[in-house]
Amino acid sequence: MPFRRGRHPHGVTLLAVVVPLLVLTGAGDGACQTARVTVSPETRLDALWASYRDRYVLPTGEVVDPMRQGQVTSEAQSYALVRAVWMRDDATFGRVLAWTETHLRRPDGLHSWLWDPATARVLDANSATDADIDIAYALAMASVVFDRPAYATQARDVVRAIRTRASVTVSAGWFPSAGNWAGDERVINLSYFYPYAVPWFERLDPEGGWGATRTLGYGLVQQALDAGPLAVPADFNQLSADGLLEPLREGHALSRIFSYDAIRISWRLEMACRLVGDAQACRLSEALVDRMRALARRDGRLATQYSVDGAARNAEESTSVYAAFLPAVARVAPEVARDWRTTHLGMEALDALMRATNRYYDANWAWFGLAAADGILEARTPSPDRLRW
Repeated sequence: MPFRRGRHPHGVTLLAVVVPLLVLTGAGDGACQTARVTVSPETRLDALWASYRDRYVLPTGEVVDPMRQGQVTSEAQSYALVRAVWMRDDATFGRVLAWTETHLRRPDGLHSWLWDPATARVLDANSATDADIDIAYALAMASVVFDRPAYATQARDVVRAIRTRASVTVSAGWFPSAGNWAGDERVINLSYFYPYAVPWFERLDPEGGWGATRTLGYGLVQQALDAGPLAVPADFNQLSADGLLEPLREGHALSRIFSYDAIRISWRLEMACRLVGDAQACRLSEALVDRMRALARRDGRLATQYSVDGAARNAEESTSVYAAFLPAVARVAPEVARDWRTTHLGMEALDALMRATNRYYDANWAWFGLAAADGILEARTPSPDRLRW
């Protein structure tokens, strides 16, 4: 797959990917012929966003997941919000935010994670910190992109609520917990670590110690990788008072393995590498990619589940896994990324994804992976220096 490298007007390097798209053209005898055209990364993301919005975002603003019987999660709302900012879709952002604030916002400033449309009520009022971070990050960017300073004030309230209501303290400061419910057990999720959001949150909450939290997060990712030659992070851990990762107890209801939560760690690190230029994020991103490439060489694929020692738990593959790792792989091993773009993330796979009505998670992560790998998020993310409220 050919690549053309160019420069964004603001200095961001963009990759223009020439993607083969199969379309049907009518022949004279009524038969179909296959024609090849090229699609720009921006056009492809527009199509992915439009199909997602049409299938999963209701006119009233809730984002439904058919695999959950149409239930609404704070994660789904937050993904739609941050994507709407990057897509410059003010109308969708507004209606998703309005529904979220009306139905999910808690009195403490966090957001309930699960809503049931069948009963029109919150099924679980507890929060999920990744959703709250994405909501705050989306609001902060939206205040600049859509020129609405009031969004920054809303973002500040969520950021402070995360620090005060969804965190665990350690000797070096504090770290986001998995939710408001997680403090007693000190449960954390390393995919809820967003180093690229820290410059925004430091401006919104300057006394919050966010810089120390970022340093701690990098150390925790390193701890997970140092646990063995093929070790990978777990979806959930406990965090000791002295800042050490500990496994959840046997039989815990939460995941103790590397799976659909932990795949997001690579994307978060790579975003910090690309958006902030953080050398530590770049190094850890590369280390995690090297670990996953070693597992893929051993098994012939990237599986959807691994034990923390790197043992494959199944032989299943997922678009989301390849998409989450694509941005880092595109930088570290471009030849591998090119192969993925013709297979797991090729136009045939993307066309099937856009036609599907029950692939909410894949539809999100295919977009996130391609948008970051192609440099589009770098070009569309404003500087936190522009934040005003």
